[in-house]
Amino acid sequence: MSTLKSVAKNIVKEEKLHNIWLAGLGAYTKSAGEVNQLSDKSKVLFDELVERGRSVESEVKERVHTEHTHASVEIEERVHHLLQNFVGLDNKRLDHIDDKIDLLTENIETLLANRQEKTKPEA
Repeated sequence: MSTLKSVAKNIVKEEKLHNIWLAGLGAYTKSAGEVNQLSDKSKVLFDELVERGRSVESEVKERVHTEHTHASVEIEERVHHLLQNFVGLDNKRLDHIDDKIDLLTENIETLLANRQEKTKPEA
């Protein structure tokens, strides 16, 4: 009878081992199914986020452009102000000096032209 008990114990052990094997396979398929569900949910969520991003993209681009333009204007004004402080001249004075230079250039060109006419030999 000890052989019969031994065979019975082996059968029970094999059943337990088989059940453990089946439990492992069940866990694997369950986790694989859940991963697929999560993957599907992730894809749906990703697609939803892409659509939301598309709906606000032009607004965000416009805001970035506006902020960039505003920052550029501020930087330009600061540089201009620093230059005025460094040079000690404002735009009106620079324009006035520029006009005087233009007038002086015209006068010099006129004087040179008159001088050349006076130095030409009469034919």
